[in-house]
Amino acid sequence: MAQIFLGKDRTSRAVDIMARYTRAIDADLVKITEVTPEQQKVLEIATVPCMIVTEAGKTFKCASAYAIFRHIAELTKFEKIFFGRTELENQQVLSYFELVKSLDTEELAELLNNDLKLRMFLVSYNITAADILAFSHLAEYVGELKDFEKVEKNNLFRWIDHVQNLPGIEKYVSSHNLSVSFPDESAKQPSKRELKKMAKKAYTKENKGNKEEGKKQDDKKQEDKKQEEKKETKAPVVEEIKKEEKKTEKNTTQDSAAPAKKEKKPKQKQNKPAKVEYGEPITQLDMRVGQIKKVWKHPESTSLYCEEIDIGEDEPRQIASGLQLYVKEEEMQDAMVVVLANLKPRKLANFMSNGMVMCAETPDKSAVELLHPPTGSKPGDLITVKGYERNCPEKMNPKKKIFESVVDDLIIDENGIAKFKDAEWVTDNGTIVATTIRNGVIH
Repeated sequence: MAQIFLGKDRTSRAVDIMARYTRAIDADLVKITEVTPEQQKVLEIATVPCMIVTEAGKTFKCASAYAIFRHIAELTKFEKIFFGRTELENQQVLSYFELVKSLDTEELAELLNNDLKLRMFLVSYNITAADILAFSHLAEYVGELKDFEKVEKNNLFRWIDHVQNLPGIEKYVSSHNLSVSFPDESAKQPSKRELKKMAKKAYTKENKGNKEEGKKQDDKKQEDKKQEEKKETKAPVVEEIKKEEKKTEKNTTQDSAAPAKKEKKPKQKQNKPAKVEYGEPITQLDMRVGQIKKVWKHPESTSLYCEEIDIGEDEPRQIASGLQLYVKEEEMQDAMVVVLANLKPRKLANFMSNGMVMCAETPDKSAVELLHPPTGSKPGDLITVKGYERNCPEKMNPKKKIFESVVDDLIIDENGIAKFKDAEWVTDNGTIVATTIRNGVIH
């Protein structure tokens, strides 16, 4: 029997769901124990979840979520269901485990909402370990979204609602307060005026407690002051009043003889720099031609490549791309590519990535390939969308979701040409194209 120690974190919760959904606990194949940080120290468990297995007189300790999920699947004979029937499906499940670990909740939600456009589950036609892990990390986040936000992330909500109502998971979700309510499908995003009211209301609510606490402290100070004043005798108070009156008279005499003070000139207001206004979201994408100078497989990931890409700057950019399963390493080396250059840098599996290599995909994501700049292109060439004038900030603000607002309209047409809606992507040398993919999407 495998002994699994869990904490209060979301990955531990995902392991708990997996063990109960597969009935590994009911069949006495695993034993689940929830431990506190103090108990972890006593048991010498560095991180949770942690699995301890004894086989052939030897004891093994494992803290890898992927390995724990896989062991449960093997014990219950559900390995092909939860980890895929093909090597490609197995690698896709593993890549989601890595993405869940490397992305924050909001980034993960955006990624899954996009991935689930044409899919019921993340990898296969049935639920896999990837769905259980991602569900555990996103259920509370989606549950806290407003109705109009759930409608906007309709693919993500549809998937969450489907998973939470599966027999075997529904009971767990209900008992652990993870249920996500169904939104009003007619809900729309509030206007700017309504958003301001909502923000003001939230601010007032947040600060109400602080003001009440401050008032209590002020009242206590006033009461303490009154008590101190009562302790003083009447005579010293009278003497003090007389001294103050004499002091006031003296100051009045001096003030009448003193020359009038010069009035201070008001300080001139400093001119603040004018706020830069940017146009439509598509004009803010800083897309450039790049050339991959160096590429290697990420040492901690089976899906990521690490690259150094020349985009016409003094130094090559370091960028991570999840293309190991789709593009051979030798095809990446020295390739001319399309780079989205003004994303905010972020860590992917502990590798700082400063940009994104843009690719063409089939709608079902069964095939992915690099986008190709026209012949004669060189690193740093600017890519524009016909009919739109580039107006790119140095770095796009992730909170404004600029890329997310246009990604649904980035397509590959029937001739393999990259487009935003009906407008082609071009450089001075020609159009951006995909080699083999037709009627696809761009990510």
